[in-house]
Amino acid sequence: MIEVLVVLDIKEFSNQKEFEEYVLKEGFECVEPFAYAGVSTTPVFNTRAYIFEVFLKAFEAAGVEECRLICQIGSNPPEAYLYKKDDFFTELK
Repeated sequence: MIEVLVVLDIKEFSNQKEFEEYVLKEGFECVEPFAYAGVSTTPVFNTRAYIFEVFLKAFEAAGVEECRLICQIGSNPPEAYLYKKDDFFTELK
């Protein structure tokens, strides 16, 4: 099992409640405001893809235009991404 942590920096929401409900429904637990933890049994690549899928749908449902997302999958170094509504996820270096 791989532990997963996702931390968000969201500029603005139109529907935070819908966002939270969707993320929790998909198996993440809110550990701090805008910080979510979970567990995965799939390889890192598949886990990363699942994180993108879940948070993309949550961002779309909540009307998020832009967000910074940092995820740590297992003991791998944290990865930073920028989400923009029209560009989806871009890795930040």
